[in-house]
Amino acid sequence: MINSLYQTLSKIGFAHPLHPPITHLPLGLIIGGFIFAVVALVFNKKSFLQTARHCMVLALIALPPTVLIGLADWQQYYGGALLFPITMKMVLAAILAVFLAVAVKLGLRKEYGPMRVIPVYALSLLAVIGIGYFGGELVYGTRPSAGEVIANPAAEKGAALFKQSCSVCHFPDKTETKVGPGLKGLFQREKLPISGRPATDADVRLTLKTPFDQMPPFDWLSTEQMDELIAFLKTL
Repeated sequence: MINSLYQTLSKIGFAHPLHPPITHLPLGLIIGGFIFAVVALVFNKKSFLQTARHCMVLALIALPPTVLIGLADWQQYYGGALLFPITMKMVLAAILAVFLAVAVKLGLRKEYGPMRVIPVYALSLLAVIGIGYFGGELVYGTRPSAGEVIANPAAEKGAALFKQSCSVCHFPDKTETKVGPGLKGLFQREKLPISGRPATDADVRLTLKTPFDQMPPFDWLSTEQMDELIAFLKTL
């Protein structure tokens, strides 16, 4: 069912993970809640503190669907692999849920002023910063070091696609295993790793569409994107 959702979205031109844009809702509310609480303290405005409380309530409501969509992306794009950044995001999301629940509980006590709630809001904000950091590490932390100067425009686009969709599981400059096998010199080999299929354009496309072993499917890639990715893999 989840895979069919991603396939449907790819057919209408949306071939990206769903989790990153959704995270802006709870994260933005938490940032806003903290700022409103600080303003309430500085200017002694109770109305701003009430707005801060509403932000935290909405953030807590938005957190479960955000987490569920993140889990769907995790299964779709990473095959459920427990990579370190993903593990840290899960831990921090659980901690954030606790902080938000405490923040909402404190918010129900109208006699509590900004000084009582700001520390919990600040801890929630720190958890958000940590989640954002490890999300960035997941997408940008591993950069292809092979083929950095590529004259072929298609290979340049393929390098960006590799960084976004493949680098979290595969080294571009090593043959050692990360989550999946390293891809250095892929097209100089006789056979593809794991599957043992011939190292040809056609078999790389087949592996992307119908993965071997535990690799998640990348059938949402267009023919042009596959060509660009293969162009980049040939530079490794």
